[in-house]
Amino acid sequence: MKSKLYLFFLLFIFFAGCTKTITPVDPNVEISPNRLFITSFESDGKASLDNWVSPGPPIVKFSNDIPLNGGKFSIFLKARDLGAFVTKEVIAPEGNKNYKLSFWSKSTEDPGSLIIYRLNGSNRTVIKEQNISEKNWAEYTINFSLTSSKNDIILIELGGSDFASPQGYTFFDLIDLQIIK
Repeated sequence: MKSKLYLFFLLFIFFAGCTKTITPVDPNVEISPNRLFITSFESDGKASLDNWVSPGPPIVKFSNDIPLNGGKFSIFLKARDLGAFVTKEVIAPEGNKNYKLSFWSKSTEDPGSLIIYRLNGSNRTVIKEQNISEKNWAEYTINFSLTSSKNDIILIELGGSDFASPQGYTFFDLIDLQIIK
């Protein structure tokens, strides 16, 4: 009886030591004065667009296919021509600033994209664009500078494939925009 208990205890210690605990990053914990926004497409444990503008289902959908530390949900998009894109507007602080936008993404077939625009009234200017072609989750970082005046807006657009007959989906998660010094 003692040998079985001892063996059970050793097996328990062995397996407990072999497991790796991964704690998801809670975006609300990492608040900083230079962070303009961070999103993980969930709120209170439920899927959420978190103030992103979308044409809605069935074009934009939620998935539990997420990157490491991605929480519970990501979004996936099919074809930009079908309306598979979401946008978020962020008020640009006045003056010359350097920014860093980081995000996780992957494309299962055709590449998708993330485009950063500057909006000033009705004028829309492309600042930077990142094509997404990785088949597995990968972190992307876009650094850019912007001299903003009053009422300028940074518009971030996540998009599915640009092809007319798209194959596959583009996934996005953990989008973080910060001012860097």
